[in-house]
Amino acid sequence: MRSHPPCAGQLWRVVLRSLVVAVLLSACGSQPPPQKVYQLGLAALQAGQLSVGVERIEEALAAGPEASFAAEAHNWLGLAYRDMGDGEKAKAAFERARELAPASADYIYNLGCLELEAGDPMRGITLLRQAADTAPKDTRALLQIGEWTTRNGRWDLAKRMYYEAKKRDSQNAAAVVGLGRIALLENKLPQAETLFMEALEVRKDYPPALYNLGVAHALMEGHGEQAQEYFRQYLLVTPKGDRAATAAARIGGQPVAQTSFTATAPERPRSAAGVAWVETQELLRKGELEAAYLQAMRAVEIARESGDADQLAEVLRKALQEFPERATLKLAAGEFHARQGQPAEAKEVLLQAQALEPGNPMVLNELARVSAQLEEYDSMALVLKQLVDLEPHNPDALWLLADTYGDKLGMTGRGIALYRDFERRFPTDPRVAEVRARIKALEEAAADLPDWDS
Repeated sequence: MRSHPPCAGQLWRVVLRSLVVAVLLSACGSQPPPQKVYQLGLAALQAGQLSVGVERIEEALAAGPEASFAAEAHNWLGLAYRDMGDGEKAKAAFERARELAPASADYIYNLGCLELEAGDPMRGITLLRQAADTAPKDTRALLQIGEWTTRNGRWDLAKRMYYEAKKRDSQNAAAVVGLGRIALLENKLPQAETLFMEALEVRKDYPPALYNLGVAHALMEGHGEQAQEYFRQYLLVTPKGDRAATAAARIGGQPVAQTSFTATAPERPRSAAGVAWVETQELLRKGELEAAYLQAMRAVEIARESGDADQLAEVLRKALQEFPERATLKLAAGEFHARQGQPAEAKEVLLQAQALEPGNPMVLNELARVSAQLEEYDSMALVLKQLVDLEPHNPDALWLLADTYGDKLGMTGRGIALYRDFERRFPTDPRVAEVRARIKALEEAAADLPDWDS
């Protein structure tokens, strides 16, 4: 049940120009120029001959490393290497494409998707955010971040991405469904139903909206018939989709566990994290530091998925010993401590992550959460102020900052000003309806304070 196309595996988005191989071969004799060789390589890729295509494109780049087609050629090499299972070469190709054409959102997007797949979410999300900023009307990167963060439990960030995608494109059904999925996760069933219906108004018979409407009604008491009807409609539109068998089972009255929002990775034995860590050590012995780091991050993710807190703590401890300067690991450790009810330990390691990457929004967001747990509202306000400055498009950060100043710190004037700023900057946000009531409450609270001058 994906609300938009998956990342990197099917990234062949650019339509190849019409190519006639025989003409190209004869156009310039036996030794065609680099541009023609490059086009022959593209033709081979289009025909599914990846090895042949890669060989031709590399030959063209060797003859014309700074040619006009070089950036595009490296991007295609990255896509081909990715599909051939060679992540390191794919990464190098995408990096080179970025160097040659830094303003291309496509190349940044492809690299960001690859980093997510490789197990480096911090860099992947950073690159996707950069791609989104490079192409202000494009929503692909925002939707991809939203998809990943939804499936990995970072719903606040996911909502921000979907809201921004919707702001860029008011007819974006995928963004609306993304918001609906999070509402389902938060057990806000009426809100979820409204959002899925809104998506159907944008795109009639949109499969993700139909399926999720079925899920939403199945969770509502007494709405079994409506749920089955939406599942039937889903099957009419997508009889062989990913969720077809599940939809059919639900129609037949079979109990089906709700797995729409969980990662579909195969179940791993408890020892799998240990195996991944052994592989990390082997890579370290070989001196392959970057590959070792990525493997260490995989070990962390496997341990997290296992649900074994002791195992995750041990993997994080070992990983931080080997990679003490990696903010991603510091963030993972901070999140772990916070979820274990250890906010002081979480804050300590998160501050280390912030020192390594001061402009990382995921670190700042987690720091704000931990500061709230510690009731250190001065620190929380400072962190949220940085987040608002870093992400002016982020309504959640501004809303929390207004609440922190107005309610937690008792700074009425500052809180009121921030709520008014929120109303001005995010007029379509549902929370705008609360602004006047919150301002009124702050003004009344201020009026009740004693006049110390009298």
